[in-house]
Amino acid sequence: MRPLAMCGEGERVVVKGIAGGRGVRGRLEGLGVVPGAVVEVLKSGPGPLVIKVDNSRIALGFGEAMKVYVEEMR
Repeated sequence: MRPLAMCGEGERVVVKGIAGGRGVRGRLEGLGVVPGAVVEVLKSGPGPLVIKVDNSRIALGFGEAMKVYVEEMR
């Protein structure tokens, strides 16, 4: 497992857990970033991380993305 912030553009990963507090978890869950969700990284690097969850594009700050733990798709 590794933080979502360490994924490169084009990677598809599965969310395994969220290490933040209630506020961070609530925000991410509201956006569909929940354990078991498949996430595609559209943009990484400087600035916010842009991901695709279902048919939604979401921008996450680096700190938030560091709290989302993911695993490569198999």
